[in-house]
Amino acid sequence: MGRTEIPSPAPNTAPPAAAGPPAHARPEAGWKEAPDDAILAACLAGDQSAWSELIARYSRLVYSIPHRYGLDREACDDIFQEVFTIFVRQLPGIRRRSGLPKWFITTAHRVCRQWFKQARKAAGEEPDTLRSRQPPPERLVEWERQHLLRQALRRLGGPCEQLLVALYTNQGGASYAEVAEQLNMPEGSIGPARGRCLRKLSEILHVMEDDR
Repeated sequence: MGRTEIPSPAPNTAPPAAAGPPAHARPEAGWKEAPDDAILAACLAGDQSAWSELIARYSRLVYSIPHRYGLDREACDDIFQEVFTIFVRQLPGIRRRSGLPKWFITTAHRVCRQWFKQARKAAGEEPDTLRSRQPPPERLVEWERQHLLRQALRRLGGPCEQLLVALYTNQGGASYAEVAEQLNMPEGSIGPARGRCLRKLSEILHVMEDDR
């Protein structure tokens, strides 16, 4: 699968360049809380900042799929580019815009399967090799939920995002003392701040669910 540049589906709708999870993308703050429908409409109208937000919103999700298959960085980059190339080509006809996470996950799996099919042909491997690498179908829902939570944390932003990430994303969890030192906060303030931040996160998740 050769590396490609993401094309434009129509005049004035070209997205910004993206290779790998594009940490370089700089979406405007105003798009951060916008629903997918608004982002996609702006992308179709040629708004480059909307493209930056779309890529920032979904790059980690797309890139995680080939990574879960155990592919190396170069293959992940190629699959990432291919998925977004397909997305740009199909964007004007995408009907269920509320189902974008599932679309990206499904398309990334399809591109991964094609990648393995080509690699298997070249290596002369048995067909079962590909099947054994595929995650079970029930993981789709789990990955959609993980994506929704990451986006909610991103919308939350600021000290609350930093606090919840520090508390819950470290393997095995982090103690209040460790988090207090990491974030330069009084240890006694961690608990109350955690409660406030979790309530805010819950509100954001409810809004995001309503937008879907």
